[in-house]
Amino acid sequence: MLRPASLARPRPGWDRHGTGSPQELLLSQRRWRILQNAQPLFQPVEPVPAWIKSPEQFVDWLSVRLTPSELRDYFRDLEDIARQSCDLELLRFARRYLGRPLKLGRG
Repeated sequence: MLRPASLARPRPGWDRHGTGSPQELLLSQRRWRILQNAQPLFQPVEPVPAWIKSPEQFVDWLSVRLTPSELRDYFRDLEDIARQSCDLELLRFARRYLGRPLKLGRG
């Protein structure tokens, strides 16, 4: 279920502070809001630490705070949100952690 964390390099489309165009900045900020707001509530409530620079680091941090079933449900929720918002990168991210291949095609 867990993947090894990459270095602190942000992936394309996931830069938290935005170095690209205004459209890329808006999209990356939207993805980070989705990651943070889709997480289940846990106690004690903590803000996301400033050292987190990549979505993989966020998942590593989150995995310490959630049970495996809660983490799986979190990725299922992310998958649903990505499908509804037509965000292919977010869909790939969620399915990678769920171990599901990306289905291409119509229907």
